[in-house]
Amino acid sequence: MRKAGMRMLLRAPNWLGDNVLAAPAVAALRTAQPTAHLAVLVREAMAGFWRMLPIDEIITFPAARGLRGLQLRWHTAQAVRRGQFDAAVILPNSFDSALIPWLARIPRRAGWATDARGLLLNQRVPFPRHLHQQSQARRYIYLLEQALTITLHAPLEVRLAVPADARAQTAAACAGWPPLLIGVNPGATYGTAKCWLPERFAAIACRAHAALGARVIIVGGAGDRPRCELVMRLITQAAPDAPAWCLNLAGATTICELAAWLERCACLVTNDTGAMHVAAAVGTPVAAIFGPTDWRTTAPLGTGHRLIRSPVPCAPCLRRDCSIDHRCMTAVTTDEVWQAVLTLISQNHPGAA
Repeated sequence: MRKAGMRMLLRAPNWLGDNVLAAPAVAALRTAQPTAHLAVLVREAMAGFWRMLPIDEIITFPAARGLRGLQLRWHTAQAVRRGQFDAAVILPNSFDSALIPWLARIPRRAGWATDARGLLLNQRVPFPRHLHQQSQARRYIYLLEQALTITLHAPLEVRLAVPADARAQTAAACAGWPPLLIGVNPGATYGTAKCWLPERFAAIACRAHAALGARVIIVGGAGDRPRCELVMRLITQAAPDAPAWCLNLAGATTICELAAWLERCACLVTNDTGAMHVAAAVGTPVAAIFGPTDWRTTAPLGTGHRLIRSPVPCAPCLRRDCSIDHRCMTAVTTDEVWQAVLTLISQNHPGAA
């Protein structure tokens, strides 16, 4: 697996946070195999993320389902086949993620031995017990090492190369603003159980402006827009002048533009979501609120972050929606999160705090 000019395809995860957690393994592979042609196969929505990493080629496919989805995967597989790849490593563990490399007849197809997809793989990697409560990033590193018979020197951190045009656009949008910018990320794609209370996000935003004179941005994807709009309304009810200092960007940015905005923030207050991981990947410290998800496996990469959680006996349950009283999130107070914000700002912007 070390021949010069080898052509490797990596089937990337589907969700933004998982893509960030896969980035250390891919960056380490790039360093270990500088002459290889390294391509990623990824959903169209995630292509912008991989443009910020050292990849030779990005191959996309639409997120369609049913018969239409199969047809589109077949067409994508024919394009992949023309790429004449020597090997494919499938990072997700689903049946569907192994389908295109199999249809493309890539000679070596490696991935986790899960989801009844054994016939689609010819190199099945057993999942080791020692990784069950370790970072998802370590799992991706281990998978690549086993699949490619290689040792990767991969620190659990990543830095995205934010495009210059996204930085310039963001700089123009906040020209004349005070230097202190704080982000809040109140949504979550996976489900409502991951979400801290909207009124508490609003309270943090109001405190940041009143106590520190900060501008605030609300970030999230298109699916997060209703929750983000609710947070904006709550902020405006508490502070009628909020439209002058708080900007709701939910659903209005590309991934590259989101990275540029988060790069300008002194910190991000966030649920366990993709934006949390992007913030960490551009060097912005996060105050991350964890409830039903496992902080040991999906914590933001790097150092200097603050993880806030209440050790209730039912967490982590990994459920999309809470069937009882959402105690893992309601037990996290506004004061706890505000103290985390002040700590992060004092470390990175001591004059402001």
